[in-house]
Amino acid sequence: MAGSILLTGCSSDGADTKELPSSSPDAATDAASPAAQDDSASAYTTPATCEALTLKAGATIPGKGLAACVVDAMEAYGTGTEYVLSNDQSGTARFRFGDDPAMAGENDGTGGKKTSYVFLGDEEWIKNDGSWVKGDPEGDSKAVMVASIAKLYRALADPKVTADVIGSSPTWKVEPEKDVIALENGENANALRIVSAEPFQWNGAKMSEYILWMKDDATPVGAQGTSTVGGVQSTTSQHFYDLGKPVTIEPPE
Repeated sequence: MAGSILLTGCSSDGADTKELPSSSPDAATDAASPAAQDDSASAYTTPATCEALTLKAGATIPGKGLAACVVDAMEAYGTGTEYVLSNDQSGTARFRFGDDPAMAGENDGTGGKKTSYVFLGDEEWIKNDGSWVKGDPEGDSKAVMVASIAKLYRALADPKVTADVIGSSPTWKVEPEKDVIALENGENANALRIVSAEPFQWNGAKMSEYILWMKDDATPVGAQGTSTVGGVQSTTSQHFYDLGKPVTIEPPE
């Protein structure tokens, strides 16, 4: 439900995600910052679920298979950074996949207001107006609000939500031409452009367009979704980068 609100948007024919504003290289919070450590990325091997797909121009791919490939590719890397732009919100999040999932980052909202967050498993903290508050649906008003807002942030930034959206479309097509995606770490990725074959429904939202960018080895590069909820259109765009590089995400003090 939360994701259907955030993943809504204007049409992006011939979308070039290089138009996304650059994310800040600064850490969202001390809790979200990587500790001084080896910055080298872990080795990546294309998952079997991705090898089973035909990731070539003109190919048709089943949605469930593509979704499984995205999840397995992210798990193969284990960690990464994501930049998200949705309506008037943008943000950068570091994430950790696998048995010990975590996410931490910062969103820029309306009027330049910044909100930081840390999610560790089922626990969540949000920093607003200088103070950290832990989410608790059974707690006081602030804790309840944090628990509610955290669901929105998870839907906005969690790569698994991206995979869930992809699995909701039965058929995807690999377009003939690749796109060059300018990532926020300064790298340019030459990526396959994979699009939903037709509009589809996800969590109450009508997705009129969805684009997934992947490298030839099935490394996820980004996604862009256009949908309508309650007659309102908007777009959410994502970039994935620094995949496999170590991150440290700890509870805020």
